[in-house]
Amino acid sequence: MSGIIMGAQGQQRSGKTFLMYSIAQKLSDDFDLDVYSNIIVRHKNWKYINSLNDFPFDFKPKVLFIDEIYNGADANDWKKLKDISIFINTLGKQNVLFLFTTIDFNMVFNRIRNQLTYAIFVKSDAKHIYYRSIGVTQMTQADFTLRKCKDLYKGALYDHTFVPLEFDWNMDNFKDKLINYYKQEYPELLDYIT
Repeated sequence: MSGIIMGAQGQQRSGKTFLMYSIAQKLSDDFDLDVYSNIIVRHKNWKYINSLNDFPFDFKPKVLFIDEIYNGADANDWKKLKDISIFINTLGKQNVLFLFTTIDFNMVFNRIRNQLTYAIFVKSDAKHIYYRSIGVTQMTQADFTLRKCKDLYKGALYDHTFVPLEFDWNMDNFKDKLINYYKQEYPELLDYIT
């Protein structure tokens, strides 16, 4: 699980947030994992965050789910690339499964797109939600369909009308956490980090 990046692309109201929420909730329930997300979920394992500064630096398995990721990681806002690169490239070491949604993968930083493990394409009509999952590293494909009905959303603990704020990818606090970790675990690095 650690280091896996899974993104879902689809038009507004297509069912991408529902899928990613469902994956995160299932993992949280089955393995008692904490989920850090920019959507509000009324569940003991879900923690609302809207900044990387609020994301813990520890090595416990966890899920990070960012809904509408382009709202903060817009592909045209290249000034944030360095911070995002540092974070994305340490997901495996931090034991993080990273889930996100977007209207189009091209709207998201290339540093995230280029490391996708699974790309999920979502479409819907009045009666069904259609999913196509591409295993990017193995070049596998799987299609599945959900029938829309009242029972489909039964038990969902998030507000499907919630609009996420712009996510803050600032890494200042993360760097402080990393330096404190080095000071405790690798004191031989003190001359290099102070």
